[in-house]
Amino acid sequence: MKKLRIAFYTDDYPPITAGTTSYVMEMRKELERRGHEVFIITAGDSKTAEFAKNDPHVIVLRGPKFIDGKHTVAVDVVTLLRALNGKKFDIVHSHSPFLMGFLAVISSKVTGSKLVSTFHTYLFHKKALSKYISYTVPFLSSNRVLLKISKFFMVGYLRVYYFLSDKVVAPSRFVRRLLRRNGISNTEVVENGVKVAKGMEISKREARKHLNLSLKSRFLLYLGRVDDEKNLDFLLNSAKKLGEKGFKIIIAGSGHKRKQYIKMSEDMKLTNVYFPGFIRDKDKKYYYRAADVFCNPSTFDTAGLADIEAMSFNLPILVPKTGAQSEFVQAGPSGEVFEISDVSDFVDKAVKIAENRRKYNPRAVAKAYSISKSADKLILLYKHLLTHTNNSKVWGTK
Repeated sequence: MKKLRIAFYTDDYPPITAGTTSYVMEMRKELERRGHEVFIITAGDSKTAEFAKNDPHVIVLRGPKFIDGKHTVAVDVVTLLRALNGKKFDIVHSHSPFLMGFLAVISSKVTGSKLVSTFHTYLFHKKALSKYISYTVPFLSSNRVLLKISKFFMVGYLRVYYFLSDKVVAPSRFVRRLLRRNGISNTEVVENGVKVAKGMEISKREARKHLNLSLKSRFLLYLGRVDDEKNLDFLLNSAKKLGEKGFKIIIAGSGHKRKQYIKMSEDMKLTNVYFPGFIRDKDKKYYYRAADVFCNPSTFDTAGLADIEAMSFNLPILVPKTGAQSEFVQAGPSGEVFEISDVSDFVDKAVKIAENRRKYNPRAVAKAYSISKSADKLILLYKHLLTHTNNSKVWGTK
């Protein structure tokens, strides 16, 4: 089997923590484990450069900070041209449709490589658009007219960008439908896999003792970024009804909205909601093993990586019916779906999971979404592009 030379272009790389960061790093490891060569081209500051300084396969482009204060605008094209000098890639894979994405387009043309682009973020969702608007004119971030205009231009921009790609990767069937409805049709589904977790030797009792949690209470867990698009208001608005059924809620993670949610919880006089803050990777297993139910109430997520991670610890998931995460429940006995507009349905489903725990086998479902399975499909797509026309179907999907 021919070994491939691949270039990943991404905006997200340590110290930035995001689903895309984790996916890019884990996929690189898996591809390299199979003998392929992977370069990562990213934008970053001195901290990013320090993280990557001993890795010749990571190219960090410098520039000014973006208005969000987190990302970097890559203007250091000279470094890129020097790094690419003489390099030939089989595949250039873009994980961003913005500046790094256009550098990927240029790179693919210069090196004669096939260009693959993954749609990681629901960029024309109203919450995403609202966040982008808030960077420049915060008082207009909820203006309906401006949101509609912004969506029109964002979709138009994405159509142009993805038209330049040989293939667009959708991380779920939900995303493929979304893209096709908006005129982006050259798509294939390759789910964003995760490492199937170890740590199953820890019992619920041991995990709760480690975290000083009650052995008698029911716990509903969210673990991830605490930002507006995660729809965590829903959990707070459901907290009292969940409390009546013996549930406590753990909202674990850091993010822009954490302080606001803590204040909101205090104002609502909620006594069954906890905010432990950022959880280190080595401690996540205790939270997943201690909980009875995992809920990521976002209708924004395109891949549901947090849900897959929870399932890999055999923790059942409770997911919105309209989101990408519902595909995990359709795939097997991993949990339940609920109507996002119906708090009673949500509470009833949480109780159902807690009272019928042995009915579910989420870890078995998670194995179908492992990073290894994802790499199998991604390599198949890459090799198909190198031997077929761009418009031909990889799996014959409709």
